[in-house]
Order: sequence, then structure tokens, then C-alpha cells
Amino acid sequence: MDLRELNFKLTKESLKKETSRDILIIQTIHTIDELIKIINTLVANLRERYGYYAPRISKTEDVEKFLELVNEKNKEDLGLDLDDKDLNSIIEISNEIKKLINFKNQQEKYLQELTKEICPNLDQVATTLIAARLIDHAGSIKHLAEIPSSTIQVLGAEKALFRHLKTGSKAPKFGIIFSHPNISKSPQENKGKAARKLASEISKAVKIDFFRKK
Repeated sequence: MDLRELNFKLTKESLKKETSRDILIIQTIHTIDELIKIINTLVANLRERYGYYAPRISKTEDVEKFLELVNEKNKEDLGLDLDDKDLNSIIEISNEIKKLINFKNQQEKYLQELTKEICPNLDQVATTLIAARLIDHAGSIKHLAEIPSSTIQVLGAEKALFRHLKTGSKAPKFGIIFSHPNISKSPQENKGKAARKLASEISKAVKIDFFRKK
């Protein structure tokens, strides 16, 4: 084996050691977040288009219910007259959105399987989506396990933190973890305390997950 082949082999082995399965978590949450953006954009467009035909139905908050109502083609008194070609085009969009939602749900199920395998404690404490977004933002489970809970608390709120440091504006109380039920369901005056407690629990959980494999 010449020097070039030896270097290639060593590089390959090094990459294998440095790359762990948490990269699958990161890539999967990227897929899910892109799907969410696409679905939201298409739903907004569909609401606008269908709103000319059925203004009240187009304001239905539940997306899946809205999509079902679209397929029923129920015209409202204030709506414009649309022919079958117009309605079929609208229904085609609705059906594609349904497919994308099903695909997103499948990816979320796969992500949950991954997090329960790789970081079960973090998954239980943070929820699957928040756990994945924290790992993504930190870059790896290793890096997430190494940062203090105070950083975990505001991870994802870097712009607001930078603005606070630059202008003296109010410091952010939380970042990615803001959507966790323990915070979202807390009274406004208790959200900061809830965020600190959750960040501490997340910090402990991810350390257990990471170091148990060492």
C-alpha cells in the first residue's frame, strides 16, 4: 500500500469515528422543517384561492378539516362562480398537500424512532422535535452535552441575544425550547422559571445519553 492509499484509508476511518448516528437526526429534522415550510406556503395559497369561492370555509383553522371541506366543493353565497376546471385545479393542490402531510408524519415517526434509540432520555424530557432541533443547532449530541443549561435555554435565540448585547433590549428567556408544553402552558410570569428548569433537565438528560455510551 502506497502513501496515498494509506492516507485515504486513515481519513476514511477517521470520518467513520467522527460521524455518529446523530447526523441522521439532524438530516431528518431538516427534512421535516422544510416540509413544514412547504405545507404552510401551499395551505396559505390554497386558502387564498378557495376563499374566492367559499370565503368562510377558507378560514377553517384546522388544516386537515379545511382540506376535506375543499374536496366537497361547497360554494358559498358570497363566492365567485368557478367551473370544474378551476375547482379541479384547487382540489389537486389540496390532494398534494395531504400527501405532503402524510410524508411529514412518516418522517416524524422515523425521527422518534431515532431519538428513542440514540437519546431516549433527551427525547422523553424535551419531546422528539425539540430534541432534534437542539441537536441540530448544537451540531451534535456531543456538543449539546458539553454546553451549560443556560446556553441550552436560549439556543435558537441567537439573533435576539445579539440584539440584547448590542442595543440593551430585553434578553431572551428561551429559544428552541419555547414550544415545550411546560413553557407554553405556564403563566407569562412563570415562563422564565419554567424555561430554566426545563433547560436544566435537558442538560442532565443529554449528558446521560451521551456519556452512557462512553
